[in-house]
Amino acid sequence: MNSFRIITLILILYFGLQFKTNGQEANFGGARNEALANTSTALNDSWALFYNPSGLVFNQTKVLAGYQSKYTSLGIHDGAFGFVFPIHKTAIGIGASYFGDNLLNKSKVIGAAAHKIGKNTLGIKTTIEQLKVEGIGSKGILYIDIGGQFVISKEVSLGMSISNLNQAKFDTDALSQPSTNIQVGINYHPHSKLLLLAQIEKDITNPTILRMGFEYLISKNITVRTGVVPTPTAAYAGLGINWQKMNLDFVGSYSQSLGWSGGLSIGVPIIGSNEE
Repeated sequence: MNSFRIITLILILYFGLQFKTNGQEANFGGARNEALANTSTALNDSWALFYNPSGLVFNQTKVLAGYQSKYTSLGIHDGAFGFVFPIHKTAIGIGASYFGDNLLNKSKVIGAAAHKIGKNTLGIKTTIEQLKVEGIGSKGILYIDIGGQFVISKEVSLGMSISNLNQAKFDTDALSQPSTNIQVGINYHPHSKLLLLAQIEKDITNPTILRMGFEYLISKNITVRTGVVPTPTAAYAGLGINWQKMNLDFVGSYSQSLGWSGGLSIGVPIIGSNEE
């Protein structure tokens, strides 16, 4: 049984590291992002700390925490914790994440910063990642991500990020290697209650992947979300509850090849908003 789980986890991490475009990567960026099929490259959200540093929010200090049971039949854990805060026209974020179990796991420590230039933002993130496999040992790498978000009009914004810009690799062939990926996303806000998102992703060796997301505010405090990745097939759905600036989000997802996942995340402001 342990051998089966190790092989399965290695395959998941292989697709998560080598093929981040597969729609089920082992990187939890909050339940909102997950419910939108990870289409959040152009989205402003404190959880952008984990997927596009330029999306960090500039007007609030917030603590983030989230947990996901990844592929529930396998008992894999996927969680993250972070802290983001503004300094004038700059937003700073620090965080950590964990994926796996005692047989095979991946942990990260993250530091990120975003700076506003007019209506647009640029961001940079540094990640120290350690991958540990029973019987093989642990290896660590450091890599850099960069990103940008650009306001086209009141209804349309664009985002772009490049992960593993320095093309870091583990110093062994026994572990799957991370690749350099480019993500480009667009948000369309045709109505104050409706948000449509689309994103394409590409790395050097794999086909381009399309993601699509939908978010609708059904009341002042409740938001519904859904998303899809057509190939490989994965579907997502989620619910957001906002109460006194606190965000509580839930997500459920299904991968045709790996099964069900479910998770939640919370964002709690600890200092009053700093209006720009």
